[in-house]
Amino acid sequence: MIEKSIRWRNVPYMAWVKSLPCAMCGCPSDDAHHIKGVGHMSGAGTKAPDWATMPLCRIHHDEMHRNPEMWPMQWEMISRTIGAAIESGMLGFRG
Repeated sequence: MIEKSIRWRNVPYMAWVKSLPCAMCGCPSDDAHHIKGVGHMSGAGTKAPDWATMPLCRIHHDEMHRNPEMWPMQWEMISRTIGAAIESGMLGFRG
């Protein structure tokens, strides 16, 4: 059995993610969406760590939660978000 791990939480990072445009349409984002449906990172009352987030507008956030067919695209959007965080210095270092 896989133990529930302590999840990385970072309020400034989450505010920064929310300040980005929606990863799907480019409109202003409303939410930082935590990845869903990937291994043991989420589900059963477990929220993924804050690093596994992407900016989404409310329409796309709701759609992401309703449509599991969209879940495979989450990794690319999260990777782009982390890349932007590194390039901007948000995570404390620059590439």
